Amino acid sequence: MPKIALPMGRQVQRIGYPQAVQELKLQTQKLLGLSDDVTISVSELTCREPGCPDVETVVAILRDGEKPIIARIHKSIPDVTLDELKEALDLRLRT
Repeated sequence: MPKIALPMGRQVQRIGYPQAVQELKLQTQKLLGLSDDVTISVSELTCREPGCPDVETVVAILRDGEKPIIARIHKSIPDVTLDELKEALDLRLRT
């Protein structure tokens, strides 16, 4: 079961992460009309810098020979809603 990295190297297991990661990948694929050969990476990062959110979900779309598209949502993976994913991807595609 996946673990969440916490400050000081502690880790906690949370329920539902594999399902939430898979759901975000499928939602991203559908929203952007991506083919199966496009890699979609979903990860959760902890930030320790001042002013930075404690946790953020990073969705990366990786295509051969192209610059990655990276969307960030300031929530844990299981807490990301479809609307938040849409908004984050829309912002990245407009820039």
